[in-house]
Amino acid sequence: MIGSMDVTPERSPWICHICDFTSETTKSRTCERCYRVTCPAHLQKVSVYNEQTGLYVLEDVCVACRIQ
Repeated sequence: MIGSMDVTPERSPWICHICDFTSETTKSRTCERCYRVTCPAHLQKVSVYNEQTGLYVLEDVCVACRIQ
């Protein structure tokens, strides 16, 4: 055995692309449309039509993508 290593997950700061909110203690989340980091206040569950399955699915979508 080489030795015991204490591995802890890296906490890196993130910034919301809508409001510039930043945090080092909370997890970032991403929009399922533009894949950009967004704070929970600017994400909404939206019903989106999936052409492959013909069903509607719920996706986390940021405010900017929802407006488009």
